[in-house]
Amino acid sequence: MEITKISSKGQIVIPNRIRNELNLQEGSIIAVDKMKDMIIIKKIDEGLIKQFEEGLKDLKSGKVRRVA
Repeated sequence: MEITKISSKGQIVIPNRIRNELNLQEGSIIAVDKMKDMIIIKKIDEGLIKQFEEGLKDLKSGKVRRVA
């Protein structure tokens, strides 16, 4: 477990060891949630986000048709 502080802007520093282990870099996308008295921070797979964005683009342009 690592300990960090919250800045006046509500920002936290993810310790270097954890950033390295999860390959978190500037611009990495994370999700933040709470569970009771815990804050959950989860790395988001950027490949899934790109697939979702491409799917939305195809849907908006009419490239996707309903089959069922």
